[in-house]
Amino acid sequence: MKQLCDEAIGLLESGESFVQATILTSSGSVPRGAGACMLCLSDGSIKGTVGGGALEAGIIKAAPAIFESRRARVIDMVLDGNDAVATGMICGGSATVLMDYIDCENKTNLEFFEALLSALKAGVKANIVTVPPPDGVAGMRSQCLLPGGGAPIAGKGIDADVLKALGSGGYDVFTKTENHRVYMHRVGSEGTAYIFGAGHCGEKLAPVLSSVGFRVVVIDDRDEFANESRFPGADEIMVPESIDRAFGQIQWGEDSYIVIVTRGHMQDEIALRGALKTNAGYVGMIGSNKKRESIYQRLLSDGYVQTDLDRVFSPVGIEIGADTPEEIAVSIAAEMINVRFKKRARAVQ
Repeated sequence: MKQLCDEAIGLLESGESFVQATILTSSGSVPRGAGACMLCLSDGSIKGTVGGGALEAGIIKAAPAIFESRRARVIDMVLDGNDAVATGMICGGSATVLMDYIDCENKTNLEFFEALLSALKAGVKANIVTVPPPDGVAGMRSQCLLPGGGAPIAGKGIDADVLKALGSGGYDVFTKTENHRVYMHRVGSEGTAYIFGAGHCGEKLAPVLSSVGFRVVVIDDRDEFANESRFPGADEIMVPESIDRAFGQIQWGEDSYIVIVTRGHMQDEIALRGALKTNAGYVGMIGSNKKRESIYQRLLSDGYVQTDLDRVFSPVGIEIGADTPEEIAVSIAAEMINVRFKKRARAVQ
């Protein structure tokens, strides 16, 4: 989403309008679910993806009509048997898609994407609230960015009664009020990855985690390693006086993901001691089984209990035979994605 916001801002600032396609609802074997979006440009090219295949091809085919009308339209796309076989989906599926003309001359559009990008980088939890035009009718959509418990901060106006009816909302919510259909998709809730260690593994891990939606914070007490030139895509870089000092400077939560890949066993242990005093939803530590058991024994003798240690993913990452920093980064990211997926599944049950 951050990359797509960057693309949208760049297009609008350069005076180029585009069509934004957003999946409002989906069922069956559709590559991506509600909230997924892509940008269609006037030359037929795209930015981002909704998963490829027949669904994406249908969106690209529908885009020229949106450019011509300069209006939003909700369309239903159904992948029939032929589409399903062609794309390997077997069962097919369907999706309701909002095709929206984003006019570069309307400054509200730029303000919306700038506010969204700012919220994503800051890790602010918010909802994109969308009131589309009626099915099959070309019209104007209303959309705003709504922080939890706050007033709209950007976008086109939405009736106060709609916002009141939504309440605090949740993930991928569809709501029908008396006069409106409203869609709300959560953003800024992909989780924040706190990478303790700006060495080789941390350097390779940061861009991988950023590419899959994590907000990335790099922490190291060496500014010659923890700096913008080594971590250009990091959302934040912290250089505390010592590793343990960082824990008091961060507001931890269930959507905090701590990854410990420091320069040595001693620093790893310091970071782990601090991590286990937080309520972070994920704590992973690099190292061999022998190193892990050595650290665990010292923690147990200092008053930590087995339930503390059971929280830790160590050796960190899924087992894929990773050896290089690049491979280790893929292994760790895969494990974190899996943990995040399970959290989401529990949240919507």
